[in-house]
Amino acid sequence: MANKINWDSSPAITAYLTTELNTLAVAAQVIGAAIDNSANLNMYMDVEFVIDTQVSTRLAGAYIAVYLVTSIDGTNYGYGDATTDPPANSLVCALAVDAAVTARRLTSKPFLIPPGKMMLVFENNTGYALKATGNTAGYRVYSEEIQ
Repeated sequence: MANKINWDSSPAITAYLTTELNTLAVAAQVIGAAIDNSANLNMYMDVEFVIDTQVSTRLAGAYIAVYLVTSIDGTNYGYGDATTDPPANSLVCALAVDAAVTARRLTSKPFLIPPGKMMLVFENNTGYALKATGNTAGYRVYSEEIQ
């Protein structure tokens, strides 16, 4: 019988950022805590960003940029944080959002992650500061298995 490749599990979403996203200014970014993948060695990650109702209509073409800042040696990270723009090659996705004021749940496609430590940077490109409460970011990690 032939083998098939399936996802290894149906992982739960890990809460990553909450109050850190309150009133995040336009073109501002926020970085989360280190995610350690050196033991589990998962291969993929996807992210979810919940944007609460906004006071003003988001601009056409609005999005939340998501960057992955990694540590090759487990201690030192590539650049990119709340005050330094990450390099373009660390962009893993742009979560598009419509030109409206309504709350939205934005989700990414899976992307590859390294077998070590990393941090996610989220950047607000919606045209307006995020609301003072109700915005969250989370992620889940998983791999494949041969059956």
